[in-house]
Amino acid sequence: DDDEDAPITPEHMNYSRLRVALITVCGNALRKILICNFPVRYADIYQVILANKQTLTKRLGQPLLNRDQIMLLFPDPPGNEVGTLDQFDIFSLYVLIRNVSTVPEPITGWNMDPCDHPRDTSLGASVERIRSYMNRINGHRPDGRISRQSLEDYWHKFEAVIRDIEAELGEHVCSQELEKQRKQVISIYEAC
Repeated sequence: DDDEDAPITPEHMNYSRLRVALITVCGNALRKILICNFPVRYADIYQVILANKQTLTKRLGQPLLNRDQIMLLFPDPPGNEVGTLDQFDIFSLYVLIRNVSTVPEPITGWNMDPCDHPRDTSLGASVERIRSYMNRINGHRPDGRISRQSLEDYWHKFEAVIRDIEAELGEHVCSQELEKQRKQVISIYEAC
């Protein structure tokens, strides 16, 4: 069990910092997109979610969300408290934006990586970019490590997607929080 004794490296810390920024800042950006692009008053969000239960729970006969995500949206037994948007993870927010919001589909289509279309700065493309970054960071890093250069590259991508979202929504969403986290990361590197 040499893994248990393996030290936490700077690359492990980079991975953790990147995930925190993804979950907090990009997650909050998706929440704001959903709230600003909902077809009814935000207070009626649950009625729209309930009306789209079949779409939100299965696609092509396969589960779209996992059990915990479904329980947040559709508590069992009915009448139990519904989860709040703050409890939804990035994928749950993505599914809601894609299926029940008024956000238009990006040029590449839903569930397609928009990186080949850098000029598409639409909300749909921004949502897809966040989903793509989530998949790349969470799913393609089995060792939980990211180099400093990759951290900086992703950070610039996060800044760009947040700028695009803010431009589309016409308001500051979370660029200040992302900048605050970036400064903390820089100060940690400078201290080493």
